[in-house]
Amino acid sequence: MAEYEGANLFLNIPVRVAHDNRLKDKDKLLYGEIYAMLNVTNSFFMSNAKLAERLNCSEPTIKRSLARLEECGFIQRNNVYEGKQIVRRDISLGRLNYDTRVGSTVTLPPVHERPEGRVISDPDNRTINRASNRTEEDILSGKPDHAPYQEILDYLNSKVGTSYRASSKATQRLIKARSNEGFEVDDFKRVIDNKVASWGKDPKMSQYLRPTTLFGPKFEAYLNEQAVIDQPTKRAKGYTF
Repeated sequence: MAEYEGANLFLNIPVRVAHDNRLKDKDKLLYGEIYAMLNVTNSFFMSNAKLAERLNCSEPTIKRSLARLEECGFIQRNNVYEGKQIVRRDISLGRLNYDTRVGSTVTLPPVHERPEGRVISDPDNRTINRASNRTEEDILSGKPDHAPYQEILDYLNSKVGTSYRASSKATQRLIKARSNEGFEVDDFKRVIDNKVASWGKDPKMSQYLRPTTLFGPKFEAYLNEQAVIDQPTKRAKGYTF
């Protein structure tokens, strides 16, 4: 058999495997090694000892990972006999190649059809991947994409005098992410009000009154800030100060 030292470009780990909470990180890396080797050599013959060395773990860890991958349906193991003696172990991809979470019958990309690391321009596969990813995202988020992009951007533009577009995909991703965290339109408006009050009159800071800053990771912190309120002019003994 040809010498094979393991994947040297990248590992192929399908989303279904990568996001399966039943699997440990080593299980997922091991699956990637199995998938890559099947693509290159048409069979899997790397020993547990070699896998343990490659993944920097013990052989018992490899054995447990293989057992979990098989239990979850991602691989199949078969012993090959000569008479009554086991001469080798065959590992192939499991038949659980559909995603029950989204009701999809999309199969994992077949092995043996391309060398490791090569990108295939297959319109059908690209279309299937885009459709299944959108479906999974909508289901896992628990809500359809009805985020009020236009209302939020209109409010920001009216307060800052800008012309940010609600059609911007980058802005939509930010708003959708915060909406999926449970924030509502009034929360977005309050963040805008808070930061306009604190940054609006500062030439250095007013440039940050933009979606990428306001609706980013610090959104909740901005929401809970106390708005800066202009104090009324005080008079004492005829002086203004």
